[in-house]
Amino acid sequence: MFEPKHGLGWNDLARGADMRIAKLAVSVAVLGFMAGPLPAADGDDEALEQFQEIIRGIDARSFETTQKAIDRTDMRNRVLSARQIEADVAQVFDTNFWQFVESGFSSNLPPAGSKLTIDLVDFAFQDGEGKAAVRFSKPNFEYAYQVFDLRLDGRERLKIVDWFDSTTGQLLSAEIAEELMVQTPTKQSTRKTISTENPTDLQLFQVTEIYKAARDRQPPRFFEIYDEFAEPLKREPYIAKSAVFMAYMLQDSNRLIPALDIFLYVFSDQPNYALALSDFYLAMGAYEESYAQLKRFQANFPVNEGALPAKLSALALATGKFDEAEQFAVEATVDEPTLELGWWSLLRARSSMENYAGTTEALTQLEDNFGQRLDEAKLRRDKFRGFIQLVESQEFKDWRASRP
Repeated sequence: MFEPKHGLGWNDLARGADMRIAKLAVSVAVLGFMAGPLPAADGDDEALEQFQEIIRGIDARSFETTQKAIDRTDMRNRVLSARQIEADVAQVFDTNFWQFVESGFSSNLPPAGSKLTIDLVDFAFQDGEGKAAVRFSKPNFEYAYQVFDLRLDGRERLKIVDWFDSTTGQLLSAEIAEELMVQTPTKQSTRKTISTENPTDLQLFQVTEIYKAARDRQPPRFFEIYDEFAEPLKREPYIAKSAVFMAYMLQDSNRLIPALDIFLYVFSDQPNYALALSDFYLAMGAYEESYAQLKRFQANFPVNEGALPAKLSALALATGKFDEAEQFAVEATVDEPTLELGWWSLLRARSSMENYAGTTEALTQLEDNFGQRLDEAKLRRDKFRGFIQLVESQEFKDWRASRP
């Protein structure tokens, strides 16, 4: 039985505890959700002010401000062009448009009262169009991102065209289109959603039934059908994705590992799911795979911020890559010097490398800018064992003696 590790924190990563690595296939690709870099920085002040109002609504778990900003026509056209959706299903969508959109909005947010902070990490606007990137910081060193496509309408109001969510690995419009695909599957509609040539009536019936099982979140029924499939049907994108989700619901490693192998094969050129996969591997204790996926996400994420490289630094420490840990920690402090986590990453990385002279930069920043008091007693109490050698070093003693 697969038992995910809940509550894994930064210190667990930094000291590399309980490193039981699951050897799973990992693929290389370029993020498909973002074709190029964000437009030039600075942006339009009025547009930025309007987007900050949207963020306040998201922070309050309120859909109202987001709903006002969504361009319904654009969103509808994106959803219905994403897949060949039957006319009757399209009518259901039109009738219940806001319910579908709000469901996508709220399903990826933690409930009100949970410990979550929201930061605008990039906003770029030029010639009436732009993008905004928002970071969600959760407990246990977890992050998620939403990247919004924006434009101004004829009355200079900021409109949301669509947004990418790293927790689902796709645009909202694509997520809704998938939901519509399995809303009322029939043989006729199912035929249009699979790439298998000349499917038999039995295959169409089976795919229709597995869509229903996925829609209704019924893992036993899903795998009853799935086990009868030949490999090509298991590699249909929606089925490959659903198999991972269903195996995870069952917490069945015998199903999960082969399902992940197929998933990574199918989506090898579309690593939109890289951050979600990194967190998934981390929950399994598969640090090497988590690190590889997070590196691919961060390398192609067109936003310079500090949380991703800080987490990469922690994973690098957990896998014994001390030079890379320092490299990513430096990147975190350069890209977002106001993020305290980046300076802790640098302190831990350089302590692990026994670069005690280099630790004084991080020690000074943490005390001067983040209100820390880093005396010997505090560092010895920290779970990160590298601090024991740090406080015994002459470099630390000299630094401490020079401080108020």
